[in-house]
Amino acid sequence: MRDTTPLLSIVVAAYNIEGYIEEALESLLSQPCIDAMKIIVVDDGSRDQTYAAARAIVERDRGVHIELVHQENGGLSAARNTGLKSVRTPYVGFLDGDDVFLKSFGESIIPVLAENKWDIVEYNVKIIDDEGRELDEINIVDGDTRGGAPMDRAALQHFADDFHTFVWARVYRTSLFDEAPFPVGRHYEDAAVVPSTYLRASSLYRVPTPLIGYRRRFGSITQCASLNDVEDLHLNGREALARCNGGEMDDYWLTVFDKLFHRACHVCARVDRASFKQASETLSAMAVDHRKTRTTLAERSGREVVELKPFDLNVRADRSIHFLKGLVKKVLRRSLDHHQRERRSSASNQFSG
Repeated sequence: MRDTTPLLSIVVAAYNIEGYIEEALESLLSQPCIDAMKIIVVDDGSRDQTYAAARAIVERDRGVHIELVHQENGGLSAARNTGLKSVRTPYVGFLDGDDVFLKSFGESIIPVLAENKWDIVEYNVKIIDDEGRELDEINIVDGDTRGGAPMDRAALQHFADDFHTFVWARVYRTSLFDEAPFPVGRHYEDAAVVPSTYLRASSLYRVPTPLIGYRRRFGSITQCASLNDVEDLHLNGREALARCNGGEMDDYWLTVFDKLFHRACHVCARVDRASFKQASETLSAMAVDHRKTRTTLAERSGREVVELKPFDLNVRADRSIHFLKGLVKKVLRRSLDHHQRERRSSASNQFSG
């Protein structure tokens, strides 16, 4: 008799996505290997019909594959932490409730997990729009690195250099996670969790194929920039620098900090005018943190202090380009709206005539 004991749980965090949650869950239920999976949906206090939509799918599935949890709104990290508490399978993955797994996900992942040899399985990402049309790809795995490998220093440094920290672009051995690993109330929570998770892993399997569709939605968290985002990246950076202790993984954590700092520069260039001064001061504080850590490490090892490259002018230039693009988009949008109004008026006149 074929063993159908689930190998993999997928934690689906859902908040105010009534128009997307059905497609997200159906992308899992339609997988040929669905009997090897468990779906844990956490409705994070949605104010729309997200919970009702998910409940309808659970009833249609008769509760065979889906467990539905409702909690007071606590944010994405809180929802993921709640979902992790319900995981009983050896492996776990994540899906945001407005994204989808692609058709080949199960057949690509489940046989690899069945080997019980790999701590993390990476795969590529397809960026899609609201209609599911492909916009772009994020290549976390290139075709030359397919298959399994030890999580050695080269693999760790490769991850740090690329720094694609999307938690949903991998599945993990569940034991790699502490209880409630995602920092509640913080954006860029993936960047706070995934680097440490890689350090705990001893093996890695790479699938150079897009297996998840990440939906780029206008107005989503990742499409906006705020002072809190810069401050959260600062906190992530401090945590990375705190891992530097003169040991063999210092270069890894310094690279992680460097990537976080550059992301903070990018976000700083996009905050509103009222927040820009304080966001810039936060970048300066990150630079001070970096210099202190580098100085301490240099004193221990006798190596030269490595400074961050000048960033202020680059941030201001990036900011100017960002706002110029915004103005162009506004002009194009107004032009398009005007053109559409003229077409509607013309059509109305034709019918009235």
